[in-house]
Amino acid sequence: MDNLFTLKDYNEQEVINMPATSLAFIGDAYFTLFVRLNVIDLHSKSGKSHKKATSLVKAETQSRLLSKITPVLYEKESDIVRRARNTHTSSKSKNAKLADYKKATAFEALLGYLFLTKQMERINKILKVALEGENV
Repeated sequence: MDNLFTLKDYNEQEVINMPATSLAFIGDAYFTLFVRLNVIDLHSKSGKSHKKATSLVKAETQSRLLSKITPVLYEKESDIVRRARNTHTSSKSKNAKLADYKKATAFEALLGYLFLTKQMERINKILKVALEGENV
């Protein structure tokens, strides 16, 4: 591990075969960093940026974002979303409805899939659609 920031090369089939919760784990991290980098206000205290970021990464918002991007998803992406949404998980959100939590997990899994397969142009297009009209 010479460079800790080099993404391992996964082939698409390896990523597709990953558990949906693993894809969501990566997608959550990616989306959180993406949002934080886009809402940071260098001229104010971090509390304002934190409040804006947490409003975007919560399950209810991610559920809404998934609804916005669903019409532009390719078949393979829709399959990832469906599998992740239907995955049984023992964890649940204490602040979100189950339906929103499952949709948020699906949104995060899609981002994880796209990130791990290095489809950065596609992930940017999807996030542009998702965040259009949001306060970012």
